Amino acid sequence: MLLSVQTRDLAEQAIVDQGDAILNRLNDAILTPLFNSDTISVQVALKQAAEDPHILSASLFGVDGELITRSGTSNQLEAIEFKRTVEIQNTQAGIISVTINGQPIYAKYRDLVVDWIVLWLSFTLLGTYLCYRFGDQLSLRLRRLSQKLPGNIEAHVDELTALETKVQPLLFNQGDVEDDTNNTYFYSVVTLSIQNRQHLINQLNRENLDRLFEQLDYCILRTLQLYGGTRIQGGSESICFTIRSTQCSKQHLLVCLMAVYSLQQLIGRLTIEQGISLEGNWTLSSENISAAPRFYFEQGITILKDHNAKLATQLTPGTVALYCDYYSLEQLSSIAHFSSIDNDCFILQGFPEERQQLLEKQLEHLASLCL
Repeated sequence: MLLSVQTRDLAEQAIVDQGDAILNRLNDAILTPLFNSDTISVQVALKQAAEDPHILSASLFGVDGELITRSGTSNQLEAIEFKRTVEIQNTQAGIISVTINGQPIYAKYRDLVVDWIVLWLSFTLLGTYLCYRFGDQLSLRLRRLSQKLPGNIEAHVDELTALETKVQPLLFNQGDVEDDTNNTYFYSVVTLSIQNRQHLINQLNRENLDRLFEQLDYCILRTLQLYGGTRIQGGSESICFTIRSTQCSKQHLLVCLMAVYSLQQLIGRLTIEQGISLEGNWTLSSENISAAPRFYFEQGITILKDHNAKLATQLTPGTVALYCDYYSLEQLSSIAHFSSIDNDCFILQGFPEERQQLLEKQLEHLASLCL
């Protein structure tokens, strides 16, 4: 409706502009013959004007409004008449009138409206079809995802509601409340970043490479059994495990560092026996993480793993780095010797003599089991 109203206004303005232009030309054509009282020339000018397909008739009226001469007829439905006073030397000499056929102009703009309506309908149909296809594919993907999750749902429930119903238990445990802190533990994530994995792939054949990583896995498993750690999924060039405690303490960090040191030495002996070079550094980050729901736990562990991976790019091979914003360098000196490389980031230099002797005994025990 808005488009129709606007195009009609444009059509009417176009007709007015055309009528003014025709009156200007006709006025110039009859001005001289009318001044000379040459009626024949006036008739000829009117006849020539009426030959224009847009002009239905052209007429000349006297000052009193009496018809003097006319050319053409104006019996069409959309005929529009324009009049203008003819003046000669500031004296009214008559009135000229032209009747314009407005149908072609109106038809032109009506065709424009039809074209835009057809274009709009085509766009609407195409958009509706694409939205339907997208919605159908999205619905199918939601159903497939819901089928992979445990739990049963009602048959008449829509796909999104069904997915929310199945995901809900993964976000909130039954009986738990948001402010419950009984499931929150202090987790430390340890990452071994292997910096020459591609070199190992090129150096060893597939069988020897698989045997090497099987021995690495066995060494890690035995060490984690000794220190109470848990192996978690790492990356293509990293090995990760976690050790948890009920709260943050220097004793917990000491246990983590002892596990890292034991693994570092154990893997070093393994690579010497195999006659290969395994270059890597160790990073350790800690944070309080809720063990339930599972989603929040995985999210917290992923953040620590990403932090370790970013920190590993700044370290040289063989380095053991501890990121801790809970204790200062002076406070950590009671459990081991560190050097600071950045805010809250410390490099392990060694342990006190008594602790070192205990570590050596544990290392011999692990070596007897693994090597």
